[in-house]
Amino acid sequence: MIEAVIFDYGGVFSSPLFRGIGKFETDMGYPPGAVLELLFGDKGYIGVEGWGHATDADVAASVGSESVTHDWHRMEIGEMTLDDWFAGIQARAPEVLGQPIDMDAYLTFMAEMPVGVHWPVVHRARKLIADGVPIALLTNNVKEWGDHWRATFPVDELFEVVVDSCEVGMRKPDARIYLLTCERIGVAPEASVFVDDNAENIAAARALGMETVHFGEDPFAAVAKLDAILERRGVAARH
Repeated sequence: MIEAVIFDYGGVFSSPLFRGIGKFETDMGYPPGAVLELLFGDKGYIGVEGWGHATDADVAASVGSESVTHDWHRMEIGEMTLDDWFAGIQARAPEVLGQPIDMDAYLTFMAEMPVGVHWPVVHRARKLIADGVPIALLTNNVKEWGDHWRATFPVDELFEVVVDSCEVGMRKPDARIYLLTCERIGVAPEASVFVDDNAENIAAARALGMETVHFGEDPFAAVAKLDAILERRGVAARH
């Protein structure tokens, strides 16, 4: 039976992050995918065009790979500050973009980037709590953005367990962060469901025996997938 549900934040509770960055690249005359590579070390970063179409081979190859390979990852595990990350972007830009990055234009893009909330997911999380099903939040995130993302929906109201990569010094898809989350919420991986929009993170969770929901464009479809798992496996509620 399922004893807990573990949710990602970005692209699950929030709308997909960094949407529109492809248009930003085009408008600025940067090579396609180059800004993603510069920022994240990965042209297929979550929440942007193309990642949802990663092949099975791409995902399989990534699961066993090192989870910290870029400054973005170092920032997510609290080893690098946001200021240092921005400095690194500017230093690497000529090599990656073929020209210096226009930081004013990039910061404007970031400020105007729409971030909404998937309220059907929030409502489903509340229903799980009401039904006695523990839920946890497992997010790769950045220390300096903590107040902002926590203000987008009622994090403290919903979750007793929040595992933030920048606070625990490890990030998905490192198996240790999934095991830590399961330990904190008091379940075995095999008795949990993990919901995330990143195929690499989903594959890592499956490797640990967790049931998974790969969140796509439609929050209602993701909630239906979650409900189907709960119906198939049954729920061991705590009251």
